[in-house]
Amino acid sequence: MQEKINKLKELINNSKNIALFSHIRMDPDTFWSSSALYLILKQLWKNVILLNDEEAPKEFEFLKANNLITTNWDLKIFKPDLIISLDAASIDQLWNSYKNNEKIIKNTSFVVIDHHISNNWFGNINIISPTHSSTCELLFEILEKLDLTKYIDKKIANLLITWILTDTNVFYNTNVTANTHKIAAKLLELWADSRTSIFNFFKKKSINKTKLLWLALSNIQIIKNKLENKKNIVYTIITAEDFKKTNSSDRDTNWIIEHLVNIENTEIAFIIYPLPDWKIKVSFRSWNYDVSKLAQKLGWGWHKQAAWASSEESIEKFLKKILTNI
Repeated sequence: MQEKINKLKELINNSKNIALFSHIRMDPDTFWSSSALYLILKQLWKNVILLNDEEAPKEFEFLKANNLITTNWDLKIFKPDLIISLDAASIDQLWNSYKNNEKIIKNTSFVVIDHHISNNWFGNINIISPTHSSTCELLFEILEKLDLTKYIDKKIANLLITWILTDTNVFYNTNVTANTHKIAAKLLELWADSRTSIFNFFKKKSINKTKLLWLALSNIQIIKNKLENKKNIVYTIITAEDFKKTNSSDRDTNWIIEHLVNIENTEIAFIIYPLPDWKIKVSFRSWNYDVSKLAQKLGWGWHKQAAWASSEESIEKFLKKILTNI
């Protein structure tokens, strides 16, 4: 990995225009890692843009970095010397940002930084490490080796500490290591405000989210004795009508799955719900079962304990396929 990091250092030093990509349906890891790198590169007097098909979610606004995202940008105008993708496991996750600029990307140095086990190594240089808890943790180590941590101010530290809290479920997930805690300590020494991040992501809930949770929990289904260890499969289905009733959206489902997986004697938990593009999505969680393998059977993947897949089938057909593959 060190050889690839040395090459990245050379590319950054020799580049004037740098384009950063974060994946669609932004989660904290892709947003914080790309935003942090954006702010550091700006301090190096680089001309930087951060591309995504979508604007940053409103729930990220408290860290005051949402304005960094640029949508629908033509790279022919920007003429990048270097392109870096952060936290995307495949080209598909870059969606139109990649499709609309494919020719330029294929003829430009393209670095992929990611921690997903399902990453298909789609860059010219791939810095991939599934042993890291998140892309932000991997990025922090890269910044240390590039001697760039001296540019981490309080705002950047806040971005990076938020990744630790969200991607590790406040140090609870199995991806947490001693290194994760060491980096968190370093960020706290740089005046990162972990309490504000915990409140905004884990404590604060809108009335609409709370109503959606009530509907989801009211429709819980439990399947017993299907698994070898005799533990349960727990799932719920959220419909477009449920979103309409509660004035909520698919982005409000993230915290619901945590309630399901924490139900006593649960091995696998999942939620099925519609997306705005008419596809149906399933989100999986487990504390011990490798749900990434299950998601891969359905056409996607992600982490061992947190994965997802999508389908253009009806909810009924998709549910049947999911249960058949467990």
